[in-house]
Amino acid sequence: MYLVAGLGITGQSVLRYFEAQSEVFLAFDTRESLDTELLKTSFPDVKFALGSIPTSWYAQFDTIVLSPGISKLEPWVVALQKLGKQVIGDIELFARAVGVPIISITGSNGKSTVTTMTGLALQSAGYQVGVGGNIGEPVLDLLMDENEYDVYVLELSSFQLETTYSLNTVAATILNISEDHMDRYTDLEGYIQAKTQVFANSERAVLPEGFSDLGLIHHALISHFSISEGFIKSDTDYGVIHVDSPLGDQVWLGYGKTPIVALADMKLKGRHHQLNVLAMMALCHSFDVAAEDFIHIAKTFDGLPHRTQLVGCYEGVAWINDSKGTNVGATLMAIESIGGQTRGQLILIAGGVGKDANFIDLRPAVEGFCRHTILFGRDQAKIEHSLEGLPLTRVADLEQAVNLAKSLAFAEDCVLFSPACASFDQFVNYAQRGDIYSQLVRENYEDSTADLNMAASC
Repeated sequence: MYLVAGLGITGQSVLRYFEAQSEVFLAFDTRESLDTELLKTSFPDVKFALGSIPTSWYAQFDTIVLSPGISKLEPWVVALQKLGKQVIGDIELFARAVGVPIISITGSNGKSTVTTMTGLALQSAGYQVGVGGNIGEPVLDLLMDENEYDVYVLELSSFQLETTYSLNTVAATILNISEDHMDRYTDLEGYIQAKTQVFANSERAVLPEGFSDLGLIHHALISHFSISEGFIKSDTDYGVIHVDSPLGDQVWLGYGKTPIVALADMKLKGRHHQLNVLAMMALCHSFDVAAEDFIHIAKTFDGLPHRTQLVGCYEGVAWINDSKGTNVGATLMAIESIGGQTRGQLILIAGGVGKDANFIDLRPAVEGFCRHTILFGRDQAKIEHSLEGLPLTRVADLEQAVNLAKSLAFAEDCVLFSPACASFDQFVNYAQRGDIYSQLVRENYEDSTADLNMAASC
């Protein structure tokens, strides 16, 4: 028998899956105040417990299906493991049941973008693609829907990978590693160990330049990707290719000696967008995807909501919503990429729940690209400490931050909202935070018309 631990979105998908499989299971959540009336109505034959697990249940289950929101290091989980209970997650259940190829994508930043682009490229090539995991639908809901998928493209978090042991993939990647979730891991090494589980049973490992020294990957097939000049040394390397033409030297993205996507054709400009396209192409290497399919995605994909998304350009000032920048690495990437293209300077708005991160890595980029930094939220003092001596103002909330940014910005500047923090001190999630930011920006320019064609200016 199974114990389903954690009754959020993922946990509820497990309940539906077990019900469909006629499995016998128990349901538990650590939150004593959780309203379970609807769940009890939907699953009338299931026993529910809140707060703590009844000791009478211990002999009734042998496997815990743990929500990714609950750490394996929680004392009650450790105690049950010592009693011989196995701990798995929804991805492991999926892995045991699935029968078609899988592509898995993890990393500190860019997971959702590369997952979405990879799914779109495969769809463009004619494949029926199921996209889910840490993005979109839970994997077990995908497994049970009416579609007959040819391939699954999964975004996987470190939390999901902690409880996954037998996922076989055609290709898998760690896009990057930066310090994140240090409130959950004892050190960075623990976080990296969780991430590298994505390669445990993969036919091809796709890695950014410099990641081959992790010492944890033993594959016959490894593809690296980078935008460093001269990086490509073999047909398994994806990077920058220079092509002579009547118009002069043209820069393309491709592999080996095969150019595929011209930088001039990409809708989204910037270093991190180029890396995303390279990762997408490498992940699709084993599938029949034509150059035209990759070109189509590069020309049409305009990014995900709340990820360096242009809200508008008002009075010559571009306003960017990067609310999905919930860690230092994401914000650093946004500052460097957008700062390198902006004609003026950046006004950075950051703050929230820091997850015990060290913000010192932000300092060189802020010093190089930002005229002023505006901090709000619970851990603003920690960020201020790392930016001591740089132009900076602390405010109470996001509304005050937007108002101050408007007063500080000049024409050709860019206001970058990239918090480097989680949102749950003042918001439900990063999406609500980004929506409120965008709304506040528009309200500040109620009598002005936004220019949405000025992304190149920032």
